[in-house]
Amino acid sequence: MLALNSTKTSILLSIFDGMREYKIGRYPEADIVLQLSYCSRDHAKLTVTDSGKILLHDSSSNGTTVNGKKIHQQTIALNYGDEILFAGVEKLDWSTIEKPAVNEKPISTESSNRKFTNKEASQKPDNNLVKKIVFAALGVAIISLLLFVFTKDKTEKPLEPSAIYSQYKNTVALVEVSYYIRVKTTANDLFFGMNDSNEIVPSKDRSTLHPLKSEGTAFFIDSLGMLVTNRHVIQPWENETVSFYFYKKVRPAIKKALLEKGWGNQEPDFIGEIETVAIYPNGSHFSASEGIKCIVQKTATNEEIDLASIQTQSRHLPAGASYITTSQIETNAEKIKVNTASYIIGFPLGDALATDEEKNINCTSTQGSFTQEPAKYYIQYSAPTAGGASGSPVFNEFGRLVAINYLGSKEQSFNRGILAKYLLNIK
Repeated sequence: MLALNSTKTSILLSIFDGMREYKIGRYPEADIVLQLSYCSRDHAKLTVTDSGKILLHDSSSNGTTVNGKKIHQQTIALNYGDEILFAGVEKLDWSTIEKPAVNEKPISTESSNRKFTNKEASQKPDNNLVKKIVFAALGVAIISLLLFVFTKDKTEKPLEPSAIYSQYKNTVALVEVSYYIRVKTTANDLFFGMNDSNEIVPSKDRSTLHPLKSEGTAFFIDSLGMLVTNRHVIQPWENETVSFYFYKKVRPAIKKALLEKGWGNQEPDFIGEIETVAIYPNGSHFSASEGIKCIVQKTATNEEIDLASIQTQSRHLPAGASYITTSQIETNAEKIKVNTASYIIGFPLGDALATDEEKNINCTSTQGSFTQEPAKYYIQYSAPTAGGASGSPVFNEFGRLVAINYLGSKEQSFNRGILAKYLLNIK
């Protein structure tokens, strides 16, 4: 049996059937306005045709539950009065939906009881034959349209690199994490940060120090200002393998200070204390006063999944920014083919490379190819990257998100990203 997607369904219905559409979501212009934040701004569309059909198309982030069964990015047929829960929490009030009714033209009693003369009977058209011809012609038209719809552009075509960049450049933001390191010694709790000469120094009083800085990339995943980045971007003191700056500069400076002061603890415990997490969306101005403050939402508990989510404190998507939708994410690792194109959009080398002469943020796009079959948690690719690009989205040739960049190789361009299907661990 052929299954139509929502766009093709709407085309067919508009040609062969009248219809009434109800736009459902949190935006004020919707026909049915949803109130709860779990629901999407453009959550769903309900279509009632003149012939009595009721269709529901879900276009949300959190899905819709129909009679206890969840649908997501799908179109299904409904019966009037079915239990509909948007995002599983907000119920559809059917009284707001016009109940479908099939209007048939009544047959005149006078004409139905009238008897035809022999001459009239001989001239009377064969209604059954006319109906058969009409339905046959209509059937041919429908079949022709279906064949056109399903054979046209059946094979998905790769996108131009410039199209992928244009589509996603405003989904990314530069992340800047300000933090201190606290070390417990046998005598004191010491804080490490920067002095006025940008040297890493200890102090018993944290307020006398400037915070250390860590930079990376993040990208928006919903209209409420939620972003995804790497766990090591917001917790650089946790992972020696990927936190190059901390483990090659900050950590040795702390250990040297402990040794010179005779405080011992050659292998101390480093306790990170975040002061602020701020983002600078692509195209914004880079200055301390213009960073958009964020809070850490969730970090993946599995050590192999280097992912975390953060959210703007205002819970709003910044002006000019866009987000990656569920339909733009490729969760099937089998569709990632070796030697097909890979694209990274982010901020390698952080603000040093991202800012222009006027200190405006401008992301970088690099291109390579996927170089290995996907592993359990990651995929490898040759698209160039550098420190600061941690957390960047990685796209395939069709412009779908397939991974989140987390590890780069300085020797050659063999870099790795966490597979996009693990986004569910931190949403």
